[in-house]
Parts: sequence; structure tokens; C-alpha cells
Amino acid sequence: MNTTPHDAHISPEEAARTLSGIRATQARAVRSTPWFPAWFVVGIGLSVTCILASSDPATPVPLRVAGILLAVAGIAGCSIALSRGGSMRAHKSVTDAAGLVGYFVWVFAIAGLTVAFALFLAFREVPFAAAWAGLAMTAVMGLTGPLLARWISRRNAAKIERGA
Repeated sequence: MNTTPHDAHISPEEAARTLSGIRATQARAVRSTPWFPAWFVVGIGLSVTCILASSDPATPVPLRVAGILLAVAGIAGCSIALSRGGSMRAHKSVTDAAGLVGYFVWVFAIAGLTVAFALFLAFREVPFAAAWAGLAMTAVMGLTGPLLARWISRRNAAKIERGA
């Protein structure tokens, strides 16, 4: 039994309206979800902080080993949870290049500021200077990450709406 209507042809105007509706729905879906969840950047930040604390010469060897293992588990766990959660999976056709550049600028700026802060603390002879800088980095990532994630989602949604 054929369920396809005999007159399956639609006008270009009707096709454009339908496509516009689909793009609007896609854009709403993309806009409603941050590109990455806040817990992800906080988890990565804490894992990096764990590495920094573990690499300090004042850290006893058993704590160094435990800290590195915990950091690796944290990074792996965050990455696996993120990949299963579906965030950051936008097809390249709907990912805005400026959003990706913004993300990488954010990552490198925070890393650079963290190194500068760690060196400043070390110069002041603060014990575990790198670990304290890592905690500050985690806080900055936790506070600014959601703003960045929403900004990227809005850019991706706008690209979908433009049909680009």
C-alpha cells in the first residue's frame, strides 16, 4: 500500500518556510543548552590543581602518586561523562568558528594567567604556589565557563538561523 500522496510536490516558498521552521527549532535547541557544562571545566580545573599540588617538591611521594592517579581519573571521568552527555558535539556545519576561537583564547588566557599567578606566589615564597594558582584557575573557570558556554551556544544557534 502506497501512503505517499500523488501530489508530493511542494512549492519553493513552502519548502523555504518548512526549512526556516526546522532551522528555528534547531537554533532553539542549540541555544537552550550550554556548549559545555560548568561541572566539566571545574572538574578539569580541580584535576589540573591536583597535578600542580602533586608536582610540588614539598609533597610526599605517596601523595604525589595518589594525586597524579586522582587527576588522571578526574580528567578521564570528566571527558567520558561529557562525551556521553552530548555537549560539544555540534556538527562542524553548525559550529561558529569565532566561538571556537573564543574558547581557545579563554583556555590559553586562563592558563597564562595561572602560570603568572603561580610565579608571583612562588616569588613571594608561598608554599604550594602552583596549587594555589590552580585553585584560583578553577574558580575563574567555574565563574566564567558558563558565560562562555552560553555565548558559544548563542553563536552556533545564530549560524543555524542564518542557514550558513
